[in-house]
Amino acid sequence: MRSFVPFCLLILVACAPIAFVDLHDANRFQESPTILRSGDRYFIRFRYADLEEGPPLTFMAIRTKVQHDTLLFYIPSMASDGNMAGRLQIEEIKDKKQIDLIDQNKFFWKEVNNDLVPLTVGTPTEEDIALIDAGVSEVY
Repeated sequence: MRSFVPFCLLILVACAPIAFVDLHDANRFQESPTILRSGDRYFIRFRYADLEEGPPLTFMAIRTKVQHDTLLFYIPSMASDGNMAGRLQIEEIKDKKQIDLIDQNKFFWKEVNNDLVPLTVGTPTEEDIALIDAGVSEVY
């Protein structure tokens, strides 16, 4: 029975989302992630930092997890290649449950230390709208 408890704890830890990047990490983001609302569509948007010094900026895939009726956004790791410095990334949020949680204001960014930071909802810029209307998805 004693070995069962540590095993259960290990399973719980393995199922928890592990964040690699904080919301306001200036070494990673020139513009931190925000939620955009355009009509009845939602997107998450950020711009990679464009620094001469600092870590190399490779592709960062934003992941989501619904946990305790709360939507969590986080970046679990980075790709091993590519140079994303200064590039804009917009990803559409299409899942109905996720959209419902955004409408209920139950969404956060998960920090490396497991703190949950509220994300803001904003309106798209002209640049964002042009890219969205062109049907381009993800990285620009």
